[in-house]
Amino acid sequence: MARDDLTTRQWLLALLEPAKILTWAMSYYVGANFKAVLSGRLLAPILNAHQLRDEAFGKFWVAFSSNREEPPSTDHLSPGDTGATGATGATGASKSPFPSSSLSSSAKEDEQKALQSSDLIPPIISQATGVVLDVGPGTGTQIPLLSQIPAANISVIYGAEPCLGLHEELRRRAADYGLAQKYTILPCSVVQKELGPELKSIGLVSDSSDGGDGGVFDSIITIRVLCSVPDPETTISYLYSLLKPGGKLLVVEHVVNPWNTPKGSILARMMQGFYHFFGWRWVMGDCCLNRDTERLLRRAPERAGDGGWESVDLERWFERTCMVYIAGVFVKKR
Repeated sequence: MARDDLTTRQWLLALLEPAKILTWAMSYYVGANFKAVLSGRLLAPILNAHQLRDEAFGKFWVAFSSNREEPPSTDHLSPGDTGATGATGATGASKSPFPSSSLSSSAKEDEQKALQSSDLIPPIISQATGVVLDVGPGTGTQIPLLSQIPAANISVIYGAEPCLGLHEELRRRAADYGLAQKYTILPCSVVQKELGPELKSIGLVSDSSDGGDGGVFDSIITIRVLCSVPDPETTISYLYSLLKPGGKLLVVEHVVNPWNTPKGSILARMMQGFYHFFGWRWVMGDCCLNRDTERLLRRAPERAGDGGWESVDLERWFERTCMVYIAGVFVKKR
């Protein structure tokens, strides 16, 4: 079955898939509130709402990430591999979002019938080189893929993860896959006011710079994470500034449904709003189903005025669902 050939039943199930994820995440949040009240912290759900939310999301994400590591099903199309220190979903396109050189003949056949958003990730991550920034790695779900890259191709990896509750699992996974010496966890988001000081503290940038003058990283990886960063336009522009000339931004992100295009769906766009109304963003670590991340990525160089992207190889996937994905590579002008 081709990637965008969903039957009506499969399409309807895909529209409802976020409801399962929302219910699961909500159960952790409700449980955290009950636990606080039963322990005598009667006003915690009001006075410490954000703290309880973050604790609940951390526990949910560990469970969710572990569940996602099971081999993908091969009997149905499923765009809803959520990811949230990133978070969610996918699209059908008639041509590959990856360079043909990155796929073997057998992989090309598999790519033609890609079933889940997780199928988009390996060919993208395999292109990481040099000094790498892993944005919002969560529990390290992508570390097995990073470990498959030839050791000579990557010098060091910095994982910027703001959720401290995920660090132990992230550190363990890096060690399990032989990356303990190369993988450094930064306890921050990629917002400039947080990441900038961390880069200075480890000597990666000078005290007079946040890294935006000439760049720091050869590769920046964003997998299901830009949906949740605050002030996305400013943050994405900052990530662009951190790339060295010729550096690569490796992207697999879920985005707003392109309902006003031939392949989009107005019903799926409405369902995105429906899930937001019922608390998706609150319990899913600030994940936004309706963020136009593709537009922000394409416009990221505007503030720099340095010539912009040298090349953009990007495709949308699962465009009829609530979890439309973009996957591809942006290369900064040399």
